[in-house]
Amino acid sequence: MTGDEIGGRPQRLGIAAAGALAIVVTALAAAALLEGPSLDDYWTLYLSDPARGVETLVNERWIQDIRPPLFDAWATLLSRIGLTSIPIARLVSNLPAVILLVHAARQFGRRLPEHGAFYTIFTLLMLSTPATAQAFGVYRGDFWQLCTFAIQLMLARHILFTAKDYRARDDGSIALFALPATFLAITLDYGGALFGGVIATVSLLAAIARGLKRWTRSLAIVLVAAVATVVYMISWQNTAWANSFDLYQNWIEMGSGSTAAIVFALLFGTILHNPIAVAGAWFGRNGWARDHIGYAILVGIALAASLLAVTQIDAQRRLVTYSNTSDIGVMVAALMATAGALIAERRMWMNALAGVAAASTVLAVTGNSLGGAWQTGAKQIARLAPQCAGTRIYAVSGWRLDDGSLSRAAAREEPVFALGYRRLGVTHGINPVILHPGEPLRVTPGRCPIIVWIEQVPAAKRIKSDKLLKQLGIEDMASAKVALTRTKSGLIVRIDH
Repeated sequence: MTGDEIGGRPQRLGIAAAGALAIVVTALAAAALLEGPSLDDYWTLYLSDPARGVETLVNERWIQDIRPPLFDAWATLLSRIGLTSIPIARLVSNLPAVILLVHAARQFGRRLPEHGAFYTIFTLLMLSTPATAQAFGVYRGDFWQLCTFAIQLMLARHILFTAKDYRARDDGSIALFALPATFLAITLDYGGALFGGVIATVSLLAAIARGLKRWTRSLAIVLVAAVATVVYMISWQNTAWANSFDLYQNWIEMGSGSTAAIVFALLFGTILHNPIAVAGAWFGRNGWARDHIGYAILVGIALAASLLAVTQIDAQRRLVTYSNTSDIGVMVAALMATAGALIAERRMWMNALAGVAAASTVLAVTGNSLGGAWQTGAKQIARLAPQCAGTRIYAVSGWRLDDGSLSRAAAREEPVFALGYRRLGVTHGINPVILHPGEPLRVTPGRCPIIVWIEQVPAAKRIKSDKLLKQLGIEDMASAKVALTRTKSGLIVRIDH
């Protein structure tokens, strides 16, 4: 099968893919609107507070972020025009990235029509991966990172397959978004900087090897600018980090699973979500041309190099979370699309691929959405409180169950927790009193229970009831009866006399 044959039936592929893409984007939008808020969402609100001046935000809040402040600037712009509702802000924030990604795929496909099937399949696979479904439901830069990284992989393929060097007339529209996407893929997230830097480097080497001098120059300029930006931002934020993270624990432990489990989930979870594409490696085996193998090798080498770097860094200090390594799933999707493009002319297989992509996305967002995260605890407390008019409701951060509750690292997140509790309290008709570290609470017995709301409690965290009241700072309750209820992301403590 030749390259022309791969894109030989664009109508069949286009109809199936367009329908599946519409379902996938609709499901992602529903996830953004229905998923309950989390600590990451409230961090973005805290970092983009419209009541504070931009200079104040930059010098007092953006500098504390554990990510580069580029998305903070975007979120601040949205907050200035009145978008402070987390669900709406998620949707408005992420939809431009979807449009950019789909537009990029169309432009690359038009520039190299014989490879149009790859760009279409890759876009569909990437948008329907579990990592993407999770990223779209969080008001952070995660989804933008994945989309810009995906465009990087499209550009890498273009450089590997194009017959001519950059020409403004032919390639100007591609460079207009592909080069900025390369810059953003490296500068939106410090974890993503590793993956984006690796792909930019291998793309640069491919351009040099193929004698594409103009693409080489453009990529070199973008790569140097991106790396310089990352270095500058790290040096700027490092002072705040040094002052805040006196205790390196808990904030990173909020992620579930070990490093090996996270990497395994991203590698094989991405494959299992749509194994139809992988079937192309066998059924289209006669169509494996040298160029297709070359792209698979290029992405495979980049994936191996990234995994090696990640594991080596993580061996020194625990840094790997699902969100900052989700680019692994995008690279796996690119390899899957390379195989899937070999059977693009087979209508049955392509319809099946599109159908599985749509179904897997719907299942993923249904399982994760519909009122999860902090909203789960708020809803339960809102149902408990009216049962006794004198019920007292308190809220503390998950740090209170950790030995580092009095650390500066914990103090850094206190205002973010308070913001979340107050906003959800207003939404659900409750008014929790925020308990701060070092401020013990002396309560007198009453006929109504005391409820303590705690978010960001890792599922693996073992809670010892005999020490719980002391950890929460509640005194004079030695004879109290304590009941614990686990929520999706936290814990509800009910204390009866």
